[in-house]
Amino acid sequence: MAKYFANSVREDGLISVASHGIVFAPGSAGTIQEIFQDAAQNHYGTVNARASAMVFLGRDYWTRDKPVYPILAELAKDRVYGELMTLTDDVDEAVAFLDAHPPRDVPDGGWSFCGAHCRSEGGSSSS
Repeated sequence: MAKYFANSVREDGLISVASHGIVFAPGSAGTIQEIFQDAAQNHYGTVNARASAMVFLGRDYWTRDKPVYPILAELAKDRVYGELMTLTDDVDEAVAFLDAHPPRDVPDGGWSFCGAHCRSEGGSSSS
C-alpha cells in the first residue's frame, strides 16, 4: 500500500478494499475514525452498493471503555449492516463470524457521488 500524507485517505482506501469485513481490536482515535468510516460506507452502501461485516474484538473495551458498539448497533438496527455486526472476546468466534457473514447488497442500491451526479455512459446527467 502506498504511503499517503493524510491518514484518512489511506484508511478510506484500506476500508474500501476490505470488502469481506474488518475486525476492530482495541485502539484509540485512529481506530475509532476507521470504525465510523466503515459504518458510513456500510450505512449508505457507497462501496459497490454493499455492506460488509464489522467485528468488534473486546466486549468490555467497545461497550465500556470506548462505547462505540452501542451507538453503532442503534444506528444500524434497521439497516443491512446491523445484521453484519458482532461483539466478541474470542478470536475464533470473530473469524467464524466473518466466514458466515459475506458482504450483502444494500437494498436501495447504495449511494455514491458519481452515481448521483456524474454523466452516464450515454452522455446524459443522472442528477
